[in-house]
Formats: sequence, structure tokens, C-alpha cells
Amino acid sequence: MNYPVRADIIPLFRCLVEAIRPFADAHSVAVRFNSEQEALEAYYHPAELLPGLCRLLCRVVTFTPQSFEVLLEVRLEESALNIQVRNTGANLTYLDEIQKGLDFPVKASALKKGGTLFDVRIPLGHENASVDSRKKPEKEEEYDVPVFYKKLRSNLQAYSASIQNMERAAAARNQKDGVFLQKVNAIISANLSREGFDIDALSKALALSRSQLYRKLKELIRLSPSQYIRFTRLQKAKELLETTEMTIGEVAFQAGFVDKSHFSRVFKKQFGFNPSYLRKSSEKGVN
Repeated sequence: MNYPVRADIIPLFRCLVEAIRPFADAHSVAVRFNSEQEALEAYYHPAELLPGLCRLLCRVVTFTPQSFEVLLEVRLEESALNIQVRNTGANLTYLDEIQKGLDFPVKASALKKGGTLFDVRIPLGHENASVDSRKKPEKEEEYDVPVFYKKLRSNLQAYSASIQNMERAAAARNQKDGVFLQKVNAIISANLSREGFDIDALSKALALSRSQLYRKLKELIRLSPSQYIRFTRLQKAKELLETTEMTIGEVAFQAGFVDKSHFSRVFKKQFGFNPSYLRKSSEKGVN
């Protein structure tokens, strides 16, 4: 049975932001937490609130353009917990998939300077109040933040950026962009294991000059052709690590990396953890 717990939720939300920071860094998106209150105790259901909020944050980060920001804010208002997720750089109100499958209602509204506000209100009982964290009642059950932090790392794998997400975002702009990115992805996928497949080969296959391809991809997905080819290789490697029993060396080779050490370095830079993390998790039956 899922029982509510009473805890100071400010450190919990800070921990949530820190947990997704490697994911945000991989997208070149800044992520911050802000609260007007230093301490905020409340009764709530961790299993109901936190996974959904994690999904919402990761989806907003996924569709926020590079070099922009996602901000999480929380405050207590009357008998409800008010949680706000803001992004800069793009209006995401038209992307229904950001709110799909969440266990709580989300109100999305466009901001004047091109961002989006996602507003969540979680009703709380009359026992909830903002109090000094140094005056916690005795014998109250406290939520173990470090335990949830460990769970978040595995949950984030399901909400990382994907080729399909980028295709949907491109198609949302217009059909022509969606078709173009699908064609790019098909060509890269067909040549994924070729170490020498680069921007020149991709440009030739698309019948575009290097400069034309660079401009189109930069405008569409905020990545250069070489960055996107590497991104696609790493996405494939991640998929193989999660779904096959291949060794890390075999996965690296299938994704077009000859040097295993180089593969591990760029994989960690992209996802925030080593490829061995997924291999060990798979062996333990986590994935």
C-alpha cells in the first residue's frame, strides 16, 4: 500500500534537479531549481508525485532548444502544492506528448518571450504547512532522498532523447522538415557501423553541399551534422546495451567506434554515466 510521508520537500526537489542534470547537459540545456522558502514540510505520496514530475522535466528538457534553460519552482499556496516548470527558447504548448501519461493535471501556457509555463497543483491535506526544517515533529516518517536518487537514474533511461522524439518535433514544425529528418536518419542508420561515415558521405547521399546540410540541421535540431551522426551512433549503442547481451566492445564496433576507450568517454559525456552502468544493470535484471 502506498502511504503518504511527511518530509521537507525542498531538498527532495533539489535532488531531482541534480539527478537530471547529466541528461540536461547532454542536451546543452541548463536546469535550475528555485524556491522562495528554505524549508517546506508536507504530507505527500512519493510514488505518485515524483516519477510523474521526473517525466515532465525530462520531456521539457528534450524539446527545449540548446543553450536555453528549464527552471523548476515550488511553493505552498493555501491547501495545495504549486509546482511550476518553465522553459525558455521555445513554445511547447502544442506538444501534447509532454503531458501524456502523467498522473496529475498540467496547465500549459505560452510565455511572452518564447518560453512555456507548465503549472501543476497538487492538493494537500489540512495538516500540511511550511515550517522550519529544524523543528520536525518527533516520530514522523521521513523520506529517504538518497534512495529515490538511485531510482531516478534508472527511470531517466526511459525518458532520454530519442531519434523518434526529434522526428516528431520536426514534423510538428511542418511535414517537409519531418520527411527530411526521416531521410537523414535512414541514411545514417544504414551506415551506422561504418567508422568512416561522416558529413561528406551524408551530404553526398542527400545531394546537398556541406554548408547546405549544416544550415538545415542546425536550424532543425540545433546540432551540426557531425554532432548528429555521433548522437545517432550513441543512441544505437545505448539501445544495444539495453536490449542485447553484446559486450561493450561489440556494441562500440556496431555503432561505428573502433576505440573502446573513446566510445566510453563520449558515451558518458552524452548520457552522464558509463556504458558499463547499463551492462551491470541489465545483468541484475533492472532494465
